[in-house]
Amino acid sequence: MRCFLPAAAYVLCSFMLSPSLLTQTSATNSAEADFAQTSHYRDANLKLLQAGTKITVVFLGDSITERWGALSGKWFEESGWINRGIGGQTTAQLLLRERDDALDLHPSAIVLEAGSNDMRLGFTPEAIRDHFLTMGELAQAHRVAVFVATMTPTCDCFRPLSGPRTVEQIHHLNELLAAMCTEKHWVLIDINTPLSDTSGHMRRELTVEGVHPNDAGYALIAPPMEQALHAYGSKSHK
Repeated sequence: MRCFLPAAAYVLCSFMLSPSLLTQTSATNSAEADFAQTSHYRDANLKLLQAGTKITVVFLGDSITERWGALSGKWFEESGWINRGIGGQTTAQLLLRERDDALDLHPSAIVLEAGSNDMRLGFTPEAIRDHFLTMGELAQAHRVAVFVATMTPTCDCFRPLSGPRTVEQIHHLNELLAAMCTEKHWVLIDINTPLSDTSGHMRRELTVEGVHPNDAGYALIAPPMEQALHAYGSKSHK
């Protein structure tokens, strides 16, 4: 069967003749339809906006952030500090949902934490740094103070989990993030050192399985976060 139609209708005809094309272009699950999972916090964000809640700091990150106060550790007591972490996400996904989950809430500051999933999937430290750079520049354009957390260490303490996330690669990424923050006048928050042993691996007694901190681990990385954010708060009120 041939299709003799004006050019404008040719695409529609092609779809009618090729049902497989419809299958290829239709999302079959939520991950395909919403790659960045922008709907994950949609209702929670709407409630905050409708209530007129003052948001001072948004923590935008992966599972290291998401688990904080939910599965391990204790979340901060400061009002207006909200958790917008999603487990398994890469910096590309964070970048895509930065507006929905952070900027549209009009915070004074944003804490960017990620990199582990990117590195696990084979992305280079430079590619990861570039996503941090774009997120930071977007936040800065909205007059939001930028804080960047170093990538946390890993270990094969319980089972093999490190893979491409070697001490050397993590160190290289953190060096790139430090240089970026210096150049952009952003604040780097070191949460790697408190969790690392002398070899640069995650300390066994501070992790759940070799990647995520346990209660004791979060208790060690909370102070650097608080010190950096409180210092900023003091300066911004002068």
